[in-house]
Amino acid sequence: MEKYDLVVVGAGISGLSSAYHIKLDNPDLRICILDKWGTYAQGNTAKSDAAFRDVFTSDTNYKLASASISFYKDIQDKGFNLGMHSNGYLFLMDEERLNSEAVKKILKRVRSKIITREEIADLGIQVEPDPEASKIMNLRNISGGLVGENCGILEPDLLASYYFQQLNKLGAVFKFNTKVEKLNLAPRSRLNFPGEPFIWQDKVVESLHTSAGDISADQFLLATDVWTSDLLSPLGIDAFTQPKKVQVFQLQSDGISKMISRRVTGSEDIFPFTILPGPAIDLRPDPKSKTFWVSYSEGVGRAFGLEEDPIAEAEYYSNNLHTVLREYIPAFHDARMLASWAGFYSMNNMDGTYVLEKYMNLSVVNGSSGSGIMKADSAGRLASALFSGREKAKLYGNTEIDVADLGITNRNVDQEELII
Repeated sequence: MEKYDLVVVGAGISGLSSAYHIKLDNPDLRICILDKWGTYAQGNTAKSDAAFRDVFTSDTNYKLASASISFYKDIQDKGFNLGMHSNGYLFLMDEERLNSEAVKKILKRVRSKIITREEIADLGIQVEPDPEASKIMNLRNISGGLVGENCGILEPDLLASYYFQQLNKLGAVFKFNTKVEKLNLAPRSRLNFPGEPFIWQDKVVESLHTSAGDISADQFLLATDVWTSDLLSPLGIDAFTQPKKVQVFQLQSDGISKMISRRVTGSEDIFPFTILPGPAIDLRPDPKSKTFWVSYSEGVGRAFGLEEDPIAEAEYYSNNLHTVLREYIPAFHDARMLASWAGFYSMNNMDGTYVLEKYMNLSVVNGSSGSGIMKADSAGRLASALFSGREKAKLYGNTEIDVADLGITNRNVDQEELII
């Protein structure tokens, strides 16, 4: 049986970042990263909108996201292209929300500004949708917009590639096409009696049963996203997360092509990542193809559940998203769908951010809730602290955060007020 000091299960962005920071902090550690796909970042990381923002009211969310963003910018400034553009986040708001305490708090905390309804109209957005349609679909008039300026988009495959290359340089071992089917429990001290481990014995995860055979280690870390529950439930451990399907549709039209190059903030002529006032549909610009990626994180109405090969539903776009988009943005009236894909958010429904917990010799990084890309580096640093038993994790820029704050027993995460 192969034996390592640490086996990390999952080569998505959370697993790569966790393995990288653990290896960086423990250079002599023999680390193996497993993934069921043929290479790294092929699960939900590859299906991400890949946007980043520091526009949060929650202190925890702000610390995790802003530190990660600073790290990514430093990487790109040093010559490793992440496809990172600081084109901003534009939250379109009605009058009540625009004047809320949450917005006032954000304006004081982060680099941000308010733009007027006239400026929004100049971008090609209807600030007052048709009254009849608004009544039927609960659409809101737009009074203004909150623009997060230290926000934007990047390319998830390039970010994942950075961690992958660094891990290879540090001597980590990767095993792809290796599906973990079971965590094998054993007593910490064997008696060699049939039926072990007994309830009165201290237990550890001894090995992983995989499609390529059993693999043993002193420590294990699960960064398995929406598949975490499948591995923990047989052990009687709650993952505290549920999978929620999210669909993305790539749309193009002559009007969209013109909109994409309209700048609100930053140094590049790229439309900001935009959130409609309600329903809060996301529009993610793709400057290379001059298209918008459109998605919506559906609450009530979309069941929790996992599909092995999720497919975007064309009628979901035509019956739901398109009917809203065409009322706010004329450029979507004749938009053509070029592509579509679907993935899952690993939803932590307590407070919508990472859950990090340790059970025996098993560390778990889970529950990114759709913000895995923008908080991944901070999550990796937290995972390294959790693995090493340190009480505090030092994020990029030397901000410190208590590891227990992201755990279950002593969780201390303040609720986010600006929810997309």
